[in-house]
Amino acid sequence: MAIIEVKGVRKGFDGLHVLKGIDFSIEKGEVVCLIGPSGSGKSTMLRCINLLEDIDAGKIVVLGQDISEIRDINAYRSKVGMVFQQFNLFNNMNVLDNCTLAQKRVLKRSEEDAKKIAMEHLLKVGMVDFANAYPSTLSGGQKQRVAIARALCMDPEILLFDEPTSALDPEMVGEVLNVIRQLADEDMTMLIVTHEMAFARDVADKVVFMDGGIVLEEGRPDDIFNHPKNERTRQFLARII
Repeated sequence: MAIIEVKGVRKGFDGLHVLKGIDFSIEKGEVVCLIGPSGSGKSTMLRCINLLEDIDAGKIVVLGQDISEIRDINAYRSKVGMVFQQFNLFNNMNVLDNCTLAQKRVLKRSEEDAKKIAMEHLLKVGMVDFANAYPSTLSGGQKQRVAIARALCMDPEILLFDEPTSALDPEMVGEVLNVIRQLADEDMTMLIVTHEMAFARDVADKVVFMDGGIVLEEGRPDDIFNHPKNERTRQFLARII
């Protein structure tokens, strides 16, 4: 059964149609990469799933629930974690506090439990030694690994990644992609907007190619990258690979 179902989703801003009837689904444990040129609507699609934007038409069903009916957005976002391009860490808090705040507020965990869980996930992403550091002292790659740990602290069933490496220096991209690879090996359900084609080919179970607000093609990485059916997909991949 699909854990995310996107059906006929439309979204516009000030008369500009960004999503023009998007359909796709994600199974439990599946890693799906959304690829396509800038401005094709990929990040907007992610923001709609995370309830950061309301859709104009269509339906998004996540974990069996139509998300337009969700009232407790914080509880929903604890199950559907999001990792942003620009990290979105709280600069006035150290790494550990960044990872415990939502646990205590949303999940009502005790300080002790929240810290224990935070340290476990910081260890997992290789950032446990920086628990007392502040974000301003960290590299981009380190900040993004903390952001992933923070999302994991909420025990999410799904993780959304919005171009998680696009704000990073090239040498830091690998350390973040390795963490995401590790999560894929653990069967975490993930929807990843990415420009890293080698990563998408390597890690994704399914690749969805978007352009101009529509899904032009979707399939297994081998089919999309080696035997694209759509001429626009071929042009895009020829330019970017």
